[in-house]
Amino acid sequence: MPGPVRLAAQLVRSFGQFSLLTNVWTGVLFTLALFVSSWQGGVFGLLGAVVATATAYAVGVDRYIIDMGTQGFCGCLTGIALYVFLGPHPSTYLLTIGGAVVCVLAFAALTALVAPWRLPVLTAPFCVVVGAVLAAAPAFTRVWPGGSTAALPIAAAPGTAYTWTDLWHGFFANISQVGLSAHWYVGAIMLVGLFVGGIRYGLAAVAGSAVAVLLSWALGAPPAAVAAGVYGYNAVLVAVAMGGLFLARTVPNALYTLVAVAVTTVLTAALNAYFAPFGGRTLSWPFVITTWLFLAAAASFPRIRRIA
Repeated sequence: MPGPVRLAAQLVRSFGQFSLLTNVWTGVLFTLALFVSSWQGGVFGLLGAVVATATAYAVGVDRYIIDMGTQGFCGCLTGIALYVFLGPHPSTYLLTIGGAVVCVLAFAALTALVAPWRLPVLTAPFCVVVGAVLAAAPAFTRVWPGGSTAALPIAAAPGTAYTWTDLWHGFFANISQVGLSAHWYVGAIMLVGLFVGGIRYGLAAVAGSAVAVLLSWALGAPPAAVAAGVYGYNAVLVAVAMGGLFLARTVPNALYTLVAVAVTTVLTAALNAYFAPFGGRTLSWPFVITTWLFLAAAASFPRIRRIA
């Protein structure tokens, strides 16, 4: 087993990997931000990261991969998501443990499936595991908190006025929702963490969030939803992934990334409407789908250059 310092670095990197970054100080700030948002949510996230990391050790995953936090972050996200949607019940602890174990297996399986297309796994294991758990949860009285989240999609009310507060709250909440928090100050801490990870990543997050807010406003999305970061967190992830990690620093790549940010913002609204009738959750599927689509298509465009 790793020493205490190495284990601590692995766990905080699991939080930092929400944005696909391996910088340990980014992980520290993301961990701080999520505990500031909710200490209970932070505990569930930490539990998921610990179980997923231990599972990776148990099945013999390469130590370097574990050190980067890539084995722990989907388990970490799973714990936070199950706390948010199911509440801090005893069954949620058990589901977090089981979900974190399955995330490691799903990560390995999806890695093998998408490798021929040079595509990263991203948060797909988290989306698959949490989506399955939440779909099954209403069938079990000791798991489901009660009530139904299923509803027909509701059209946005025309003429609803935005305030400046809606816009700047939305800008930071787009970042905090990466960790399933709607608090703007959590997003501010996480943005600092992104800049600590690298100027490029911070600027990509700023651009992605700003485009998402402006596009949502231009299309007339509900102000309350924009202020809560509902439409923009996938855009932030796409901007950091494509603009910061996978594409070279060129003007065509930057424009390509901005198009992807706009697409994922609209796709988020589409998937919200798609999942609503049966109580499903969009999670970060728009980020995964958009990034896969644009990275796969990049091979056909000579002016779009990948670096990873």
